[in-house]
Amino acid sequence: MNTEKIVKESKVIIITTLIIGITLLVVGIVFSLMNINLIANNKAIIGLSFIPLGVAFTYYIKLKRIEKSPQKMRKTIIDESDERLISLKNEVDAKSFKIIQGALFITYMGYTLIVPTDIFEAAGWWILLSLLFISFISQGIMSKIILGKNKSTNDE
Repeated sequence: MNTEKIVKESKVIIITTLIIGITLLVVGIVFSLMNINLIANNKAIIGLSFIPLGVAFTYYIKLKRIEKSPQKMRKTIIDESDERLISLKNEVDAKSFKIIQGALFITYMGYTLIVPTDIFEAAGWWILLSLLFISFISQGIMSKIILGKNKSTNDE
């Protein structure tokens, strides 16, 4: 049972999310104390800090459980390291992305057809258009990156 990879990955996630969470928390508190209004309500920045801090806490608990009793965490370790299960999870993620991309497209088209006066003027229209564009472009970019990695590992 190979726990080293999972432990290392968990530590990286903990450190990254702690940095992001603490940064958001400090920025929100400093902006509130100095009455700087970057957004309408600085409490939103403080509230956003709880998401990465919660993720860090969750991974910390998982890491401690793995270090304390790796045999009890065997199923979790297998779920995260078995290539067949990872492949299935990736397939589910891809299908979910396609569903959300389709829903985003339908929302964009519906908004455009229902409220034609907002075209090129409303912020919501531009946000939907941007998200739709980013979803299509990111799919191509990720395909290029992943296929490039697979090609370079196959050449070796």
